[in-house]
Amino acid sequence: FLLAGITWGKVVSLYAVAAGLAVDCVRHAQPAMVHTIVDCLGEFVRKTLVTWLKRRGGWADITKCVVNTDPSLRSHWLVAAVCSFGHFLKAIFFVLLPER
Repeated sequence: FLLAGITWGKVVSLYAVAAGLAVDCVRHAQPAMVHTIVDCLGEFVRKTLVTWLKRRGGWADITKCVVNTDPSLRSHWLVAAVCSFGHFLKAIFFVLLPER
């Protein structure tokens, strides 16, 4: 029942929002909150999305769901997703970097 409204777009958006929140936490001197965001997102995926992901063949299936009509690399959805994930990793890096 709950899985009916889930789409790949919503899953990617969820990660993009989490990445943005993590970056904002680091920028506003609240790096400890990044751990909370990561933990909460992981728990949500584990409790809510795992069944949906398995039914669609796992994370690899996301590449089958997107139709790109613009051949340029900049417009590709994957570029935006990778950039968002890069911001997320950068925020985690700054959290784990020892303070001097």
